[in-house]
Amino acid sequence: MDAGAPLLLWNADILSDQKVQSGQASVLITEGEWDALAALTAGFQYVVSVPNGAPATQTEDLNTAKRYEWVDRHSEALAKVGTFIIAADADQAGYNLAADLAGLLGAERCKFIEYPFPCKDLNEVLQEYGPQRLVDCITTAKAYPIKGLYRPSDFPERGEVRAYRVGVDPINEQIAIVPGTLTVVTGYANSGKSTLMNAIIGYALMNHFPVCVASFETDVKPILLDGLRMAMMRVDKNELRRCDTSDVDDILERNLTIITQAVDEDAEMDLDAFLEYARIAVTRDGARMIVLDPWNEVEHKRRRDESETDYISRALRAIKRFAKQYDVAFWVVAHPSKPQQGVKSIPGLYDISGSANWANKADYGLTYHRPDFEQNFANIVISKVRMGLPGRRDKVGVTFDFRTSEFVMVPT
Repeated sequence: MDAGAPLLLWNADILSDQKVQSGQASVLITEGEWDALAALTAGFQYVVSVPNGAPATQTEDLNTAKRYEWVDRHSEALAKVGTFIIAADADQAGYNLAADLAGLLGAERCKFIEYPFPCKDLNEVLQEYGPQRLVDCITTAKAYPIKGLYRPSDFPERGEVRAYRVGVDPINEQIAIVPGTLTVVTGYANSGKSTLMNAIIGYALMNHFPVCVASFETDVKPILLDGLRMAMMRVDKNELRRCDTSDVDDILERNLTIITQAVDEDAEMDLDAFLEYARIAVTRDGARMIVLDPWNEVEHKRRRDESETDYISRALRAIKRFAKQYDVAFWVVAHPSKPQQGVKSIPGLYDISGSANWANKADYGLTYHRPDFEQNFANIVISKVRMGLPGRRDKVGVTFDFRTSEFVMVPT
């Protein structure tokens, strides 16, 4: 491959074949040219190879990854292909590539290959077993599961869960930002949840990816932006006035999208409208994290004869479906019911209006609780971590260092 040449599929001419364009012929995609040549040697005509192998690490953003620029260059031809058979290597990098290709091309159009022991790619199958076995591997490729009931063998191997640090030192090991999941944050009003969320959002903006934030209760200027600036620059409010914020403001302008009704207060923001704005932020602005803060500021439209519990269940299913479909981390801040007189216990997911649905449907659950509003002390409780996700349940005591806008762990 010539240095600096545009990335193109190897043997891409086959994409213009009438059988491919009509959807009659499946297209085999290999991880390298040698595997493609092995398929051609065995008589499989419609084969291409990615131009630069498999990614050693998980791809953070498929839409902007330079290694997949060939998808746009071949977009018209690829759109007419009926079925793709992915022949990535049976190793971690190959699993990463297969997952990326399924995401880029549409899992509903993709099949995956299982190799006979001890082979990990088509070239090894050809050398170990001969051309007929290679053809058998291709013709018996299995469809990616989409929905319904399946046997274990129907599922392809997957790479490790993609997880990103929240950037708050006392809880970095207990909870993560994970695309495709729902995190529910709760705590009593005015306890400091927004300050914690500013720290998490600011870290994500600086170190991970663009974020879309709903700002319903908080004025965008100056409260929201100043809170993010302080968290990102690690300064207090007085020092912020003396600082040059231009670098941080560039990051905010580039990576932050805000959903608010401040411009048009008469506009009705129900959940469907909110998710549509979020979809645009994801597809247009590259947002990988959506923050709805708070839940009660959205207009909640229940169907006729639908209880609050049923509505919450339906709404959270829609949010989880959105998170998985667009591969984004979705964080919802929801207030608990008011405590009984004299009760100062730490609220949990079951204390949020709608009860069990918040606890049952969340992948992560986090509570921020200050026992005494006169004291600079709070408990951060990670009450739920769904099995298989990074993190652990824990309770961490913290204070807030106003000089540096950071949370500091203290013994509980």
